[in-house]
Amino acid sequence: MSTKKLLDWAKQDLESNLMKWWTTHTPDDKNGGFHGIVGYDNTPDTSAPRFIVLTARLLWTYSALYEISKDDRHKALATRAYDYLVKHHHDKEHGGFYAYVSPTGTVTNDRKFTYGNAFAVYGLSEYARVFNSDAAKKLAAETVNIMDTHIWDVEHKGYYETATRDWQYLPNVILIQEDPKNEKTMNTHLHVLEAYANLLRIHDTKPLRSKVRQLLYIMLNKVVNHENWHFNYFQTRDWTPTTPNLSLGHDIEGSWLLYEAAEILNEPEALADTRKVCVNMARAVYDDGIAESGGIYTTYYYKKRQYSQDLSWWEQCEGVIGFLNAYTLTREEKFLTASIAALEFIDKYFIDKKYGGWYAYISQDGQPRPNWHKASPFMCPYHNARMSIELIKRLRG
Repeated sequence: MSTKKLLDWAKQDLESNLMKWWTTHTPDDKNGGFHGIVGYDNTPDTSAPRFIVLTARLLWTYSALYEISKDDRHKALATRAYDYLVKHHHDKEHGGFYAYVSPTGTVTNDRKFTYGNAFAVYGLSEYARVFNSDAAKKLAAETVNIMDTHIWDVEHKGYYETATRDWQYLPNVILIQEDPKNEKTMNTHLHVLEAYANLLRIHDTKPLRSKVRQLLYIMLNKVVNHENWHFNYFQTRDWTPTTPNLSLGHDIEGSWLLYEAAEILNEPEALADTRKVCVNMARAVYDDGIAESGGIYTTYYYKKRQYSQDLSWWEQCEGVIGFLNAYTLTREEKFLTASIAALEFIDKYFIDKKYGGWYAYISQDGQPRPNWHKASPFMCPYHNARMSIELIKRLRG
């Protein structure tokens, strides 16, 4: 598979499979928005609640997709996601966005997850950029200000994970919990940086620029382990790592998202500092994270000396772009080979040839895991559509 075939594959999957599936099977014509869960056989769970991350990622996806496709259906679906986010997830009294609402929009979990609010900023800023929406840009900027006011750790820097509806800090309540000492996570800060950098494209203020720079260097100096060039997965409040486990998908994802943030920041020192770290992270995943089958592992459990058993869709997508980005920075052919191998692995194992769309998880021998979903709170086209969008932008010439 050549780079042209990478490009052709991305165009074909976006148009004829992935986004065709999402456009056909996930919009909820009764309640608005999108179904919170859709099964492997394309049957929606009409009672499933809606998670802020799913709605916000769909907002980003359809906005970014429209910029490429110019398809009015994608614009309409971006607006559908925007309307549902603003009408039902947005807290008009205290600001920010609720974690979960029912299909009809009743709030079922009013906590404010930093991770979820970051994705709201990400989706809103993309909608604002693509469709020139002042209202979306204003709401994204307001959310950043609220997060900085209430959940920024002034002493140790970085963001707390969770707050009450009125933004009072809730310790040790995070989306993925392994240890009660965990108060900060690599994953949250990676995506806060991603969101803020995206807003910076259209809202280049001194405070936001300063915050993006600060977050970038937190990731480079406190979250990246410079001994092995992997992310520290979970941390205490003062950034002390709490586990030696490796999250290999986040490592390769971070290897290009950090560089993207530095490119948006467009400051020579930051670009130089970030390039070195990102190339070393890609090298580490190339050495430590690729299975014999060609797929990207999810997690390495240090004490057990073993990798997680299942392989999931999103690490493969991040491998395609992360290794392609490393190739662009270094021109080392092994990275291009790894990028192509990751896409071939996706094509062989993750595409549902019968019902359309993508599988979420497969076993080591390539079998789809039963009783999972194609759409769920975290299963959405953010990783796979973004992969294809990135391929198109990087390779179309």
